[in-house]
Amino acid sequence: MGNINRTFLLGAGFSKAVAEGPLMKEICSRMKERYEQEKNRKTSVDNLRIQWFEDLDSKLNKLESLLTNRFKRYDNIRVQLRENVEYIFTLIDLSLSAPQIEKNGSPVSYPAIPIPFSKSELEGMKTHLQTFLYLILINLKGSHLANKFASIIKPSDEIITFNYDLVLEKALFSAGIWFPLGGYVGVSEFEQDEDKKYLEKRKKYSKLRIHKMHGSINLRRLDKLERLRKDHDIVIVMDNLETQGFHFDGLLDRKPVKVKQGYVGGHEPGWMLPSFIKLFERKEFYEIWQSAIKVMSETDELVIIGYSFRPEDSSSFLLLSTLPQKCNIVLVDRCPKEIKERLENKGLKIARIFISLEDYLSEK
Repeated sequence: MGNINRTFLLGAGFSKAVAEGPLMKEICSRMKERYEQEKNRKTSVDNLRIQWFEDLDSKLNKLESLLTNRFKRYDNIRVQLRENVEYIFTLIDLSLSAPQIEKNGSPVSYPAIPIPFSKSELEGMKTHLQTFLYLILINLKGSHLANKFASIIKPSDEIITFNYDLVLEKALFSAGIWFPLGGYVGVSEFEQDEDKKYLEKRKKYSKLRIHKMHGSINLRRLDKLERLRKDHDIVIVMDNLETQGFHFDGLLDRKPVKVKQGYVGGHEPGWMLPSFIKLFERKEFYEIWQSAIKVMSETDELVIIGYSFRPEDSSSFLLLSTLPQKCNIVLVDRCPKEIKERLENKGLKIARIFISLEDYLSEK
């Protein structure tokens, strides 16, 4: 029997299983927990994150009030807005791309935003949301299950993940199969050129590459001035400002970047935010998705772990549409019935189901 092209497709349920990462409905509550930590944190400079969260919380309260206003004659009415961060980001993106207001037939350079926030307020919400999303993901630590998963991965495997965190990379790094150098599809340059040269000199090349479909917390977008001198938009960051250390320990011989008073600023990583509007603003993301589509078209066995394929997530279904008809699909999820129905309604056939990652790994 010849080699089988095996692809793993990972969603939030994977990070939940191996590192207690947040599912979509838990993200806002985790953000609030992080806000409480920031309030209790002693810093020598003003911690603007506190005000950022309070402003964000106030605007979300206002949105919730607007959404429930027509039902105010009823008691105990609430809307599950904060349990759907993807919808919040999508609403912001849609509002920012609204038609321009016109005066006497001539467009005014201001979008006709359907919710009571200005363009700058919406952009602020987006910035603050992504900072707190970063903060709840940066310190996730993988369990023994992450290491067990890494032990079954072969250099010939393909990995497609929609997660921003580094739990997967750290487990594969510990297993000696993955390194930042050559480890990502679409992104190959480093924030510090010296880091890349150091890893090249020591031949620390990755044995496989990961498709991070939405980007990663250890990627950074170059600013306009930097892009004038580079032929790329996104770089790999090795320094973790939150811990004043590195994202991957024991890999570099230099000292990490330090912020004397502790870092209390924002984060704008090189990622595609979790909105149902996919903005391919940078060529790296186009390359990642283009490569993933090709990988799916050549896949013999697809292992789906913790990805829900919600009906409004059209891009994920387009990704699946390239699968060969004879592809063997394995579904690993604690609530597989609804996902199985969604996939089979598209003509896909599920060969096997495991209700936990532990069960799947126990057969390997």
